[in-house]
Amino acid sequence: MNPVEILREQFNSHVAVREKRPGILQLVVPLFHEDGDMMDIFLDLPKKGEIDVPESVRISDHGLTMMRLSYSFDIDTPNKARIFRRILAENDVTEEAGELFVEATAETLYATLLQFSQAVSKICNLRYFKRELLSSLFEERLAEFIQDSLKRFHPTQDVFPIPDRDDLAVDWQLSPNGLPLYLFAIRDVNRARLATISCLEFQRKDLKFKSIAVHEDLDKLPRKDLNRLTNACDKQFTSLDEFQGLAISYLKREAAEI
Repeated sequence: MNPVEILREQFNSHVAVREKRPGILQLVVPLFHEDGDMMDIFLDLPKKGEIDVPESVRISDHGLTMMRLSYSFDIDTPNKARIFRRILAENDVTEEAGELFVEATAETLYATLLQFSQAVSKICNLRYFKRELLSSLFEERLAEFIQDSLKRFHPTQDVFPIPDRDDLAVDWQLSPNGLPLYLFAIRDVNRARLATISCLEFQRKDLKFKSIAVHEDLDKLPRKDLNRLTNACDKQFTSLDEFQGLAISYLKREAAEI
């Protein structure tokens, strides 16, 4: 049974094909983008036109998904690229030179086609959800900045200053002057409260340290929680952008103190 016959059977005959060139068939199948356009999906057939083990058929978009996305969204930052790669990995899709594709056998052709269409849909929808997606990567963006731009300050991730208190974790430890500087990533009220408790416990244990808090959005915190954190923490940055712009000069000043 050839690939088209297999799909017609599994889609209840709601499948047609257009031969683009020998060995390449464009599928006319009820799989659609958000705006109602049909997805551009192709079958690159094995030489014999049949699917026999160990041969497989390639399901591909021939680069049209990335072209469609480029009209309204550019994958032009490491964070956007990370989101894109995550979608590909979650759906076992490969990308080469802008073309998305996945290999399937006769037994997996239908399921793989649906999986491929889900990946195409998610990638095309990046333009709708870019703000939410980038916001959700606050801690990854912070980690990327620390690892790339603050290497000279010897960053260490996930530190426990009190060995027997694994509930009091510090997101990052920096060492600008030999004295530990504990950095807390504050993305919500729960993280703000944990940072406050941690700083107070470190002070109670008479640890020698300084602390800074980097907020995803300081305005999201209730006033009482912000006040408590302000009283416990040595320095706060109201946003990741502010931290990225001021961190090096701030840490250089800290280094000059000793």
